[in-house]
Amino acid sequence: MKSSEHESVPSSFFDETYRNNPDPWKYRSSFYETSKFRTTIRCLPKVRFKNAFEIGCAIGVLTQKLASKCDRLLSVDYSEVGLEEARKRCHNLPQVRFEQMQIPQHFPTENFDFILFSEVGYYLTMDNFLITKQKIIERLLPGGYLLMVHFRYSAENFILNGDLVHDTFIQDSARFLQHLGDPRKKSFGIDLAGHHKRYRMDLFQRL
Repeated sequence: MKSSEHESVPSSFFDETYRNNPDPWKYRSSFYETSKFRTTIRCLPKVRFKNAFEIGCAIGVLTQKLASKCDRLLSVDYSEVGLEEARKRCHNLPQVRFEQMQIPQHFPTENFDFILFSEVGYYLTMDNFLITKQKIIERLLPGGYLLMVHFRYSAENFILNGDLVHDTFIQDSARFLQHLGDPRKKSFGIDLAGHHKRYRMDLFQRL
């Protein structure tokens, strides 16, 4: 299935994918995924967040790891089928809430001190991505952080490129967010942005 450039990838694609395979992207076993999740957690700029938001939680593998850093965590996904597996995986984590949301048509009304935008942006049209970007900026609290993680190469069903997602977000957001780091990995890009002017750049340099 290939989505039109004028239409974001629909939820039916993800629902069907999860029905055919409960872990289609091998979140629990592939070197790429385990390395990406490990790096994502290492890049978190604080020991703990009061209210965090994960966009695109899939089956909840990264949610499990992120939850230990959060007093409250709202994790959303486009696919209700994927969310069923995520709820099972995180059933013993009372600080985690799961909701089915089509981003950006649906978006939380609360504010967050941390937002994770991982492996989602390239499934959106540019118009929907720009709307998502604006909503993220509006919902990120002063002093909060945004962490973006995306695969850097083209793939079937991608509408946008991962680097394009990150570069587009950063280049027009200087008056809202301070770009804090860009440790470009070979397979995936990871960028941190926030209202802070200082960050432990030595952490990024070690990645």
